[in-house]
Amino acid sequence: MIVRWETVEEIGAARRRFEEAIDGYAPPMAHAILLPGGDFARINVGDGLLPAVILATLLGHASGNASYPLDSATLDRALELLAPAEACTAVPHPNLGAWRWLRGSDELIAVFVSSLEPSADPAVSALAGRLLGGRTENPDGTTTLWRPVGPAELDLIAQSGYAAFPPRLPDQPIFYPVLNEAYAARIAAEWNVAASGSGHVTRFRVATDVARRYPSRQAGGREIAELWIPAADLPEFNTHIVGPIEVVSSF
Repeated sequence: MIVRWETVEEIGAARRRFEEAIDGYAPPMAHAILLPGGDFARINVGDGLLPAVILATLLGHASGNASYPLDSATLDRALELLAPAEACTAVPHPNLGAWRWLRGSDELIAVFVSSLEPSADPAVSALAGRLLGGRTENPDGTTTLWRPVGPAELDLIAQSGYAAFPPRLPDQPIFYPVLNEAYAARIAAEWNVAASGSGHVTRFRVATDVARRYPSRQAGGREIAELWIPAADLPEFNTHIVGPIEVVSSF
C-alpha cells in the first residue's frame, strides 16, 4: 500500500502519531543537519516539525539539546518516512530536498536545540550560535533590541512611562523587535511613514536570559534579523525590560 499525505491536515495527523509514539517528546526550538565542513544543510526554526520527529524517532531523541551521528542508512530511512508528505502540494518540502541532496554523504550530524544556553556539545553550540546571530548582548546581562513604531504605538509606549510595549491587536499574533538599528530605521522610514505619516525607532534592553528564549530569525540577509515574540508572551516580556524604552530617531 502506497502511503500519501495529500493535505496539511493529513501531514499534521502523521506528525502527531510520530510524536505520541515517543515518551516525553518535546518538539525542538530548532533542528538541522551539520555538515563536515561546519555549515548546516538547512536550519529549521520553529518549523519542520514532521522532519524533526522523524529524525527523533530514528535517532532515539526525546527532548532537550542533543546531537547524533547520522549515517547514510538512517538518512535513507528518514527520507522514506518523510516522502508521503510530498503528495501535499499546498506547502513546500525543503527538508526533503536537503536530505536528498545529502544522500551518500559521510560524517553528518543531526542537531536538536531546545535552549540557547551554552552547551558542551560542539554541534549544539554551533547551531545555537547561529540562532543567536546578530545580537547585542551586554556585559550587564541585558540584550539591546530595537523596535520601529508608528505614532499610535509610540503614544501608547509614552502612556506606559516608556516602560512597556502595548498589547498586540487580534490580527497581530507576533511582536517583532529587531536586532540592529539600521534595519529598524529602514522599516520606520519606508513602512511606518507610508502607513501612518511618521516612523520612529525605539531602543530598549531586555534581560538576556529572556531574549534567549527566542531564536534569531532571518527576514532577509544576515543583517536583517528579528525576534518573534508570541503576543501571549508580550506581557511577561515587558516585565523584563531594563530601563526606559528610548526613541533614537524619527522620520
